[in-house]
Amino acid sequence: MLCVSLWLTSEGLTNYVESMKLRLKEEGQIGKSDLVHQDALQQVPSKSNMQSSELEQQLGGDEAFSDSWHEIRKHRTRLLTRTKCPQRLVLIIIVSSSAQAHKNRMAIRHTWGADNALHRRWKTVFVIGEGNSVAVSDRISRESQIFGDIIQGDYSETFANKVFKIESGFEWAAKYCSFQYLLKTDDDVFVNTRSLLSFLRGDGVPKVNFYFGNLMHKSPVFRSGFYAVSKEDHPEDFFKDYMSGGGYVLSKDLVIKFTQMFDVVKPLKIDDAYVGKLAADIGVKPVSTRAFLMYHNKACDYDDSLFLVRPVDHPCMIKLFDESQKRILSQAIEELEY
Repeated sequence: MLCVSLWLTSEGLTNYVESMKLRLKEEGQIGKSDLVHQDALQQVPSKSNMQSSELEQQLGGDEAFSDSWHEIRKHRTRLLTRTKCPQRLVLIIIVSSSAQAHKNRMAIRHTWGADNALHRRWKTVFVIGEGNSVAVSDRISRESQIFGDIIQGDYSETFANKVFKIESGFEWAAKYCSFQYLLKTDDDVFVNTRSLLSFLRGDGVPKVNFYFGNLMHKSPVFRSGFYAVSKEDHPEDFFKDYMSGGGYVLSKDLVIKFTQMFDVVKPLKIDDAYVGKLAADIGVKPVSTRAFLMYHNKACDYDDSLFLVRPVDHPCMIKLFDESQKRILSQAIEELEY
């Protein structure tokens, strides 16, 4: 991508992020941002004379996020999969899954994840990390061969590494797929894919700078516990507005822009908050909807107005999918979309 200098002060990192955003903006790679101020840009200090062994000691491991994260260098991909999408799609669905969650993937494949039309409009893929045993790795290989829907990265399956899962999924879509929109979701949801697709193809839905889902506003940053994020990683007490990771839609241009920013903007342990930060950094405002329902459907009731429901177990997923199919089959032929 770009060849840049390395330095190890937080001030230098901040200055570089701002200059990088301006550079991308001037090149037309990202949209206008009202968050980039000219007076914040300063000359980047150079560390080109520093020995590589000395740098490695100061930078720390690749997995670390706080002060040891200062690796601004040529892109290091974590993506292992190079499979291409076979055709142009309206929607690519990226499902964040784990190596061991094969039952969840099978439930999705047999319900809302499959587009069985002759001219397919969406494709569902599962983004996973490395298996923690030979048996799990073998299962992943067989799944990939049989279904052709596994996108794998070279990271272990930990909560802190979920951000790398998102990065590798976006990178794969940007490099190897032709699509208009991307839905990122998890493997414990029901998606009314036909209704969502109909909405996205309708009049008035933006084709660019579109970030759509269940809004998380003024979400506090926890400093202790499982979801803890350090002051070094995120100094503010609240995250930027972001969409719940259970499901959100991005237009293709944002997927590409975010992919270009992964090496510039420090990753966050909370992956959906990280995507919100990327959006905020380039001036993109989230579009909130009540059609993405999170944690409020314990009765597992079907609702035509909902595009996504989370969480659901397998019986609920099947029930909601069957009900959605009944509604489609009850429509008049002239009302059906193919």
